Amino acid sequence: MRIIAGQRRGHKIDGPKGATGTRPTSDLVRESLFNILRDLVAGRDVIDLFAGTGALGLEALSRGARRAVFVERDRDNIALIYRNVATLRYQDRAVIRHADAYRWARSYRPEDDRPVIVLLDPPYREYEIHAKYLNRMLAGLVENLPPGSLIALESGRTLDARILPDLDAWDIRRYGDTQLAFLDLAGPDVPLPMEERADPTDEVTPGILTTAEDQHDE
Repeated sequence: MRIIAGQRRGHKIDGPKGATGTRPTSDLVRESLFNILRDLVAGRDVIDLFAGTGALGLEALSRGARRAVFVERDRDNIALIYRNVATLRYQDRAVIRHADAYRWARSYRPEDDRPVIVLLDPPYREYEIHAKYLNRMLAGLVENLPPGSLIALESGRTLDARILPDLDAWDIRRYGDTQLAFLDLAGPDVPLPMEERADPTDEVTPGILTTAEDQHDE
């Protein structure tokens, strides 16, 4: 795995070893994600939920994010994130939380009113077995994030109202079997850019453009 662009462009980071259940975001999808976010990342705090290897948060740091908070429940992945942060020498800009993403998000309160970017790449099984928790998590983030914040979600399944609260407010884009969904809390007058996609067959599902299994509490 490599950092795609920015300060640490081309630097290698470690991926999961063996059958860990961790599925890193592909380079193509990660590049598409950040081509859409573009300059929105620079200077902002980024929260990488279900962080896995930390690739999304590390890419954001390379592209100028002020700080990245990595939230991950698997101990092996936490050790992997620590190694990758050290490899890229981002210890002074990284906060690593060994925590369940659902519980962490439920207790999250912003430190100030500066907009943040939340990146979510849950294991794909979460969409089947914990759809209501994902929906509840996203609704809570919408309620608690500072104005102007942005949420970006990766999914391998069709996204509908079971997952996305206020479905029509999301900008959903398809890349083969993967979908990215964006919700910009700045409002509908700040559209996200249309990035140049490597595959001309990639589809965009227009919304209203605004920029191992565990137990969860009800």
